[in-house]
Amino acid sequence: MTEPLDPNKYHVLTPAGKKRIIFAGLFFVLIVLPFLLRAYYRVAINRPSQSGKEVSVEIMKGEGVADIARNLVDKGAINSDFLFNVYVYTGNLGTKIQAGTYKIPAGSNLKQVVEIIQHGTNDLQLTFLEGWRTEEFARLATNNLDNIDFEEFVSLAKDSEGFLFPDTYSINKDIQEKELLSIFTSTFTEKTKDILTEDKLSKAGLTKEQVVIFASMLEREIHSEEDRPVVAGIIIKRWREEMKLDVDATTQYVAAWQDICGAPERCIPAFEEVVNFDWWPTILTQDDLELESPYNTRKNLGLPPAPISNPGLSAIEAVLNAQQSPYYFYLTDSEGVAHYAVTLDQHNFNTAKYLN
Repeated sequence: MTEPLDPNKYHVLTPAGKKRIIFAGLFFVLIVLPFLLRAYYRVAINRPSQSGKEVSVEIMKGEGVADIARNLVDKGAINSDFLFNVYVYTGNLGTKIQAGTYKIPAGSNLKQVVEIIQHGTNDLQLTFLEGWRTEEFARLATNNLDNIDFEEFVSLAKDSEGFLFPDTYSINKDIQEKELLSIFTSTFTEKTKDILTEDKLSKAGLTKEQVVIFASMLEREIHSEEDRPVVAGIIIKRWREEMKLDVDATTQYVAAWQDICGAPERCIPAFEEVVNFDWWPTILTQDDLELESPYNTRKNLGLPPAPISNPGLSAIEAVLNAQQSPYYFYLTDSEGVAHYAVTLDQHNFNTAKYLN
């Protein structure tokens, strides 16, 4: 006959006790362990390598991330190939690693090493300016990068006008058109993610696309940081009140097509035709002002159907923070100074005074 358990001699788990142990285990596995692993990961990727001297590492074209990691560990440039793989894959950095021979300073941490090997010996520093149109991005790229074809890049990028972020880039000379376009557009997304937010767009009463269209005009019209919010306010007010915007930059945008294409709509000319072409004609004729194009705000009401240039952060922020004023008109004189007017008569006076 089995004797009953003596509770004073044995510890018997009650159902409630079992639940507490299970809960404690789940809490550790789901909350505490991930926290500890994240803390370890942050420390590990910032820990200096154990190498006491500068090391030279060669990365071959087409070499896989795992092979690169083993090579770096063997050279003493990093402490862990596993952590290298995790950092590269979670950051989607595999395609950014460039072939080349690198000097890794003694004591570099993993993050620093990954940053170094993204800029190969085959890289060029190229600056794409605020207010450039797609064709100007394509021209600079074609002039400097071995595998970029002007016509192919414009064909791929023409629908991304406004979303090619102007900046100074370190670009591999062997880059292809699609990858270059991806760099420009992904940089735009990254740089504007904290600016073109739902809250800020709602406060401005504009969509993301409208903000970029306004900014693309503002980038060409006004360069003064002080004047940009004022002019943005004027253009937006005219648009809301269903007045023609009369933005000369939109007419310039169309006039360039007229000059190079023979019609006021986009064509893709041969690169040889645009090596020295002025994509922003400074002298506009009466015929230019009358060009039939939805982009020409001197002819038509409303916004252009798409941006006319690629704006930087300053122009975008000026649109989001457009300043209210009594003005309906503006112009800039030969020194770049802005002059404002409430009425058309005042504007005509300013025109006669500052532009003639």
